[in-house]
Amino acid sequence: MQEVKSIRGEEAAALKKWFLSQKRFNSWNAMERALNITEDYLHHIASGKKRALNPELRAKLHEATGLEIFKPIARDRNVSSKSVAPHKLPKQTSQISVGKPKDIADEKATKVKRILVALADELEFFKQNSESARRIFRKVVPGEDVGYITTLLRALYDEDQFQRWLLFSEYKLKSKEGS
Repeated sequence: MQEVKSIRGEEAAALKKWFLSQKRFNSWNAMERALNITEDYLHHIASGKKRALNPELRAKLHEATGLEIFKPIARDRNVSSKSVAPHKLPKQTSQISVGKPKDIADEKATKVKRILVALADELEFFKQNSESARRIFRKVVPGEDVGYITTLLRALYDEDQFQRWLLFSEYKLKSKEGS
Protein backbone atom coordinates (compact mmCIF):
# COMPACT_ATOMS: atom_id res chain seq x y z
CA MET A 1 0.00 0.00 0.00
CA GLN A 2 2.98 2.28 0.63
CA GLU A 3 3.95 1.82 -3.02
CA VAL A 4 0.49 3.06 -4.14
CA LYS A 5 0.84 6.18 -1.95
CA SER A 6 4.29 6.83 -3.36
CA ILE A 7 3.04 6.53 -6.94
CA ARG A 8 0.14 8.87 -6.14
CA GLY A 9 2.67 11.37 -4.80
CA GLU A 10 4.86 11.06 -7.89
CA GLU A 11 1.88 11.59 -10.18
CA ALA A 12 0.77 14.60 -8.14
CA ALA A 13 4.22 16.21 -8.18
CA ALA A 14 4.73 15.61 -11.91
CA LEU A 15 1.29 16.96 -12.83
CA LYS A 16 1.65 20.08 -10.66
CA LYS A 17 5.12 20.81 -12.00
CA TRP A 18 3.94 20.37 -15.59
CA PHE A 19 0.85 22.52 -15.03
CA LEU A 20 2.91 25.41 -13.65
CA SER A 21 5.19 25.36 -16.70
CA GLN A 22 2.53 25.00 -19.43
CA LYS A 23 0.68 27.84 -21.20
CA ARG A 24 -2.22 25.95 -22.81
CA PHE A 25 -4.64 25.82 -19.84
CA ASN A 26 -5.33 28.75 -17.50
CA SER A 27 -6.94 26.56 -14.81
CA TRP A 28 -7.46 22.96 -13.77
CA ASN A 29 -11.16 23.32 -14.66
CA ALA A 30 -10.26 24.51 -18.16
CA MET A 31 -8.00 21.49 -18.60
CA GLU A 32 -10.74 19.14 -17.34
CA ARG A 33 -13.25 20.63 -19.79
CA ALA A 34 -10.81 20.51 -22.71
CA LEU A 35 -9.86 16.89 -22.03
CA ASN A 36 -13.43 15.88 -21.10
CA ILE A 37 -12.38 14.73 -17.63
CA THR A 38 -14.77 14.57 -14.68
CA GLU A 39 -14.85 17.82 -12.73
CA ASP A 40 -12.34 18.03 -9.87
CA TYR A 41 -10.63 14.76 -10.86
CA LEU A 42 -7.41 16.56 -11.81
CA HIS A 43 -7.50 18.39 -8.47
CA HIS A 44 -7.61 15.00 -6.73
CA ILE A 45 -4.70 13.69 -8.79
CA ALA A 46 -2.66 16.89 -8.30
CA SER A 47 -3.27 16.78 -4.54
CA GLY A 48 -2.28 13.09 -4.35
CA LYS A 49 -5.76 11.95 -3.23
CA LYS A 50 -6.32 9.79 -6.31
CA ARG A 51 -4.29 8.07 -8.99
CA ALA A 52 -4.89 8.21 -12.70
CA LEU A 53 -5.87 4.55 -13.09
CA ASN A 54 -8.46 4.62 -15.85
CA PRO A 55 -6.72 3.75 -19.15
CA GLU A 56 -8.64 6.44 -21.08
CA LEU A 57 -7.76 9.08 -18.48
CA ARG A 58 -4.10 8.04 -18.53
CA ALA A 59 -4.07 8.27 -22.32
CA LYS A 60 -5.62 11.76 -22.23
CA LEU A 61 -3.15 12.94 -19.58
CA HIS A 62 -0.17 11.40 -21.36
CA GLU A 63 -1.19 12.95 -24.68
CA ALA A 64 -1.87 16.39 -23.15
CA THR A 65 1.18 16.55 -20.88
CA GLY A 66 3.73 14.24 -22.50
CA LEU A 67 4.61 13.02 -19.00
CA GLU A 68 6.01 9.48 -18.91
CA ILE A 69 4.35 8.84 -15.54
CA PHE A 70 0.96 8.82 -17.28
CA LYS A 71 1.91 6.22 -19.88
CA PRO A 72 -0.43 3.21 -19.77
CA ILE A 73 0.22 1.01 -16.76
CA ALA A 74 2.13 -2.09 -17.84
CA ARG A 75 0.39 -5.16 -16.58
CA ASP A 76 1.49 -8.75 -16.42
CA ARG A 77 0.34 -10.67 -19.51
CA ASN A 78 -1.69 -12.95 -17.27
CA VAL A 79 -3.47 -10.09 -15.49
CA SER A 80 -6.31 -8.35 -17.28
CA SER A 81 -5.88 -4.60 -17.71
CA LYS A 82 -9.29 -4.08 -16.13
CA SER A 83 -9.19 -6.48 -13.23
CA VAL A 84 -7.27 -9.21 -11.52
CA ALA A 85 -8.90 -12.36 -12.80
CA PRO A 86 -7.80 -15.44 -10.83
CA HIS A 87 -9.02 -17.80 -13.56
CA LYS A 88 -6.61 -16.17 -16.04
CA LEU A 89 -3.53 -16.57 -13.89
CA PRO A 90 -1.11 -19.36 -14.76
CA LYS A 91 -1.61 -22.77 -13.21
CA GLN A 92 0.19 -23.09 -9.91
CA THR A 93 2.88 -25.64 -9.29
CA SER A 94 2.96 -27.35 -5.93
CA GLN A 95 6.73 -27.25 -5.66
CA ILE A 96 9.60 -25.60 -7.45
CA SER A 97 11.19 -28.39 -9.46
CA VAL A 98 12.79 -26.97 -12.60
CA GLY A 99 15.45 -24.26 -12.87
CA LYS A 100 17.11 -22.51 -9.98
CA PRO A 101 14.70 -22.45 -7.01
CA LYS A 102 15.92 -19.02 -5.90
CA ASP A 103 15.35 -17.51 -9.35
CA ILE A 104 11.90 -19.06 -9.73
CA ALA A 105 10.89 -18.03 -6.20
CA ASP A 106 12.08 -14.49 -6.90
CA GLU A 107 10.14 -14.42 -10.16
CA LYS A 108 6.97 -15.71 -8.46
CA ALA A 109 7.33 -13.25 -5.56
CA THR A 110 7.77 -10.38 -8.01
CA LYS A 111 4.67 -11.50 -9.90
CA VAL A 112 2.65 -11.61 -6.65
CA LYS A 113 3.89 -8.11 -5.83
CA ARG A 114 2.73 -6.83 -9.25
CA ILE A 115 -0.64 -8.54 -8.77
CA LEU A 116 -0.99 -6.95 -5.31
CA VAL A 117 -0.29 -3.50 -6.77
CA ALA A 118 -2.84 -4.16 -9.54
CA LEU A 119 -5.32 -5.42 -6.94
CA ALA A 120 -4.81 -2.33 -4.78
CA ASP A 121 -5.38 -0.17 -7.86
CA GLU A 122 -8.62 -2.00 -8.69
CA LEU A 123 -9.87 -1.90 -5.09
CA GLU A 124 -9.31 1.87 -5.05
CA PHE A 125 -12.36 2.10 -7.34
CA PHE A 126 -14.56 0.47 -4.69
CA LYS A 127 -12.97 2.51 -1.91
CA GLN A 128 -13.84 5.76 -3.64
CA ASN A 129 -17.17 4.72 -5.13
CA SER A 130 -20.73 4.26 -3.88
CA GLU A 131 -22.23 1.77 -1.48
CA SER A 132 -24.02 0.11 -4.41
CA ALA A 133 -20.67 -0.50 -6.13
CA ARG A 134 -19.37 -2.16 -2.95
CA ARG A 135 -22.57 -4.23 -2.76
CA ILE A 136 -21.86 -5.48 -6.30
CA PHE A 137 -18.28 -6.28 -5.26
CA ARG A 138 -19.54 -8.37 -2.32
CA LYS A 139 -21.99 -10.17 -4.62
CA VAL A 140 -19.35 -11.00 -7.25
CA VAL A 141 -16.29 -11.71 -5.06
CA PRO A 142 -16.88 -14.50 -2.51
CA GLY A 143 -15.90 -13.42 0.99
CA GLU A 144 -14.50 -16.89 1.65
CA ASP A 145 -12.02 -16.42 -1.20
CA VAL A 146 -10.88 -13.11 0.27
CA GLY A 147 -10.47 -14.77 3.68
CA TYR A 148 -8.48 -17.65 2.20
CA ILE A 149 -6.12 -15.35 0.30
CA THR A 150 -5.54 -13.00 3.25
CA THR A 151 -4.93 -15.92 5.60
CA LEU A 152 -2.47 -17.50 3.17
CA LEU A 153 -0.64 -14.20 2.74
CA ARG A 154 -0.36 -13.75 6.51
CA ALA A 155 0.82 -17.34 6.99
CA LEU A 156 3.58 -16.87 4.42
CA TYR A 157 5.24 -14.35 6.73
CA ASP A 158 5.74 -16.87 9.56
CA GLU A 159 7.02 -20.38 8.72
CA ASP A 160 5.60 -22.04 11.86
CA GLN A 161 2.19 -20.47 11.24
CA PHE A 162 2.43 -21.51 7.59
CA GLN A 163 3.14 -25.16 8.47
CA ARG A 164 0.13 -25.23 10.85
CA TRP A 165 -2.02 -23.54 8.21
CA LEU A 166 -1.03 -26.23 5.64
CA LEU A 167 -2.36 -28.97 7.93
CA PHE A 168 -5.86 -27.50 7.94
CA SER A 169 -6.09 -25.89 4.55
CA GLU A 170 -8.14 -27.73 1.97
CA TYR A 171 -10.18 -24.78 0.67
CA LYS A 172 -10.72 -24.41 -3.09
CA LEU A 173 -11.38 -20.90 -4.39
CA LYS A 174 -15.03 -20.42 -5.34
CA SER A 175 -13.92 -17.89 -7.94
CA LYS A 176 -12.24 -20.72 -9.89
CA GLU A 177 -15.50 -22.68 -10.08
CA GLY A 178 -17.90 -20.21 -11.64
CA SER A 179 -15.68 -17.23 -12.39
